[in-house]
Amino acid sequence: MKTVQIHKIKTSEEYEKVMIEIDKLMRKGEANLTNEEQEHLEKLAVSAEDYEDLQGWTPIPRTPEFAKETDRDKIAAVLGYEPDLLGLVEFKMYQLKMNQNGLAEKLNMPASKISQILNKKREPDVPFLKGIHEKLGIDGNYILEAV
Repeated sequence: MKTVQIHKIKTSEEYEKVMIEIDKLMRKGEANLTNEEQEHLEKLAVSAEDYEDLQGWTPIPRTPEFAKETDRDKIAAVLGYEPDLLGLVEFKMYQLKMNQNGLAEKLNMPASKISQILNKKREPDVPFLKGIHEKLGIDGNYILEAV
């Protein structure tokens, strides 16, 4: 079996090759993999996960047992302070290369409403909070603590 060399994934083409190889190994079934194949699969998965994180594809973990460090923690480490809810939304927008109009479309809301909320001229309402939880993957517990 030809394997993909493990390295930091830099392009979507490299990511696709890694995902194809992961799929091939997964189709064999965990019980049918050799130790070498299991180790290789784990390395591929870590590389893919790192690339997904950089692309903003990985949602913020919904419960603490799934991850010790959340996007909020990563942002806090970079900024030197913990962002508020709207700061976290703006960071997720940045990760997804999304502007306010894109967020409005994703949340199925008027762009004017999104603008007012992000500019703190309007309080976030339940549909907005539900949308950022479901569509951006922001932890519901964090949202409840923030409002």
